[in-house]
Amino acid sequence: MTTLMQRGRLAQALRDAVTAVPGVSRLVGSGVVEVAAQFPGGKVPGVDMGGDAPAVYIAVSRLPVAPVAEAALSAAEQAMSAAGDDRRVRIVVADLDVDSLPEQE
Repeated sequence: MTTLMQRGRLAQALRDAVTAVPGVSRLVGSGVVEVAAQFPGGKVPGVDMGGDAPAVYIAVSRLPVAPVAEAALSAAEQAMSAAGDDRRVRIVVADLDVDSLPEQE
């Protein structure tokens, strides 16, 4: 398997692990500059595999934000470990899905 394909599968594993976390509503791939891991045959928006540490950009739909981000980090680290990759992962809270947040009294 080529390095690019391995990178693509790891990006997909990160996406799947992080989006399964309660309170993570989606990955954020668009903005001023698109964030996406690209590989032959596809891309994973919201995951940046460049540099020393992969980064996953998330939107949160639950308060408080910190526990959601911590759970997303734990899920991402487990996915990295399962793939035999010991690099650290960065979780970036890039958006809040305000419509999904509970009403404040």
